[in-house]
Formats: sequence, structure tokens, C-alpha cells
Amino acid sequence: MAAPIGKTYLSTAVTENGSPKELVPNTHIRLEFARVPNQNEEGPEVYDVLRAYAGCNKLGAHSEAGTLLADGRLWIIGFGSTAKGCEPARRDQDEWLKTFLMSNPSWQVYGDELTLMSADTTITLLDRKVAEPDFPLDAVRWKVITTITNGDLFHYHHQAADAWITFDGDQLTGWTGCNELSGTFTRTSTDLTFTSVTISDHPCTGETEAVHAAILATVGGTVTYTIDHNRLILLNPTGIGLDLKAVG
Repeated sequence: MAAPIGKTYLSTAVTENGSPKELVPNTHIRLEFARVPNQNEEGPEVYDVLRAYAGCNKLGAHSEAGTLLADGRLWIIGFGSTAKGCEPARRDQDEWLKTFLMSNPSWQVYGDELTLMSADTTITLLDRKVAEPDFPLDAVRWKVITTITNGDLFHYHHQAADAWITFDGDQLTGWTGCNELSGTFTRTSTDLTFTSVTISDHPCTGETEAVHAAILATVGGTVTYTIDHNRLILLNPTGIGLDLKAVG
């Protein structure tokens, strides 16, 4: 039986005691399974990781590679979690999901579908790439949501003017919030290499200036790019980059 490692799933149905269970409106269950190297000197060389989200906080658990999904069951002792404040219904849904995932439910994968089952609860999920296909890189306006430093620090700029980038063939165009942007680029399946990038020459101030600078640093050479449904991450080798969202 194929294991779900390396995939992300979104819930399509939940039942309890044989009856449908309604999730909090505008939420679904998201489960991401990954195998990652251990960055510490102690412990196993590789971990299996489960990241879960049900509308409030992001949950995470890990165990030695090969043990998380052993013997057709999910084995989790406890979760780490972000500490975002949420409305009671979403907070309660988080707790319900944690309790379920820590009950050692059985799991089965059939094609693109993952099913988790405990004594009285069944969660059916669909591969995220089927449920929410990735947007194409080209012919989409990608709006800057956050800037990135150190590879994984995301910075919001709530007072900045809107900024965006579009890709079309080998042409780059955009708006930094204060200046027009254009250039050319080449691509592989993982990298974009920008050349001949030019901008207009208008003054930038405040948080808009910070976004403007981050865009220029990102499109100054080669970056990695990843698309997850409607989100695009661009990162240069120094860990500076952009988190963008498809808006049209």
C-alpha cells in the first residue's frame, strides 16, 4: 500500500458515529506528510513529519523515518503548535483534530484519496494537487503578500502599496508599489534566472520602499521558485525572497 509521504491532502468528508460531521464554516482539514533531514547532531538522521491545519493554529509532529505510518496506523505522541488566537469554534476544532490524530487511526491510500479511521470517526481527504491544482507561473498576476529574509522569516508590510509581478514566456513585468519593473528571464523546473531588469525612477517611502527593495533583490539573478496552488515563493541564494499570491 502506497504511503502518503511527500503529499498534502485536503478533507472532503468527515463522519462521526456514522453521521456526517460539519466542520466550522470556511475551514477544511489539511494534512501534509514529509520526510526531512534532522538538522541537529542528536537523534535520527531523517524524520517523518506531519503538519496539520484545521482553521486555527498550525500543528506539527515528527518521528523517526518509517515509524510515523508504521503498520497501517498513524503514530503520534504529541504536537507542537503555533499560538494564534482564534474564535472558540476554530480552537475547539483544532483540539478535536489533535485528539483524533493522536488516537492512532488507521490509514489507507487509494489513488488520490487518503482515508483515516478511528473507532468512531472517519476523515476522507483528497490529494491537494487534485483538489486545488497549482496555478501556472505564466499569465497570472502575482501579488506580493510578504517579503522573506533568512529563507524562512516572513514579513508583512501592511502600510505598503500593492506590488505585483507577472511572467509571460521570457518576459517579466511588474509594479514594486512605487516603480514599474520589466526584464527577461529563463527557467528550469526549479529556477528562474532574471536578466536585463529595469525599473522606472520614482521615489519610494516607508514600507513601500522595503517591498521595492525586496523585489529588486529577488529579481537580481537566479532564484528558486515553488508554486503551491495559488501561492508562489521566490528565494535567492542568500535567503531573500517574496511570498506572492495569484490574484488574476
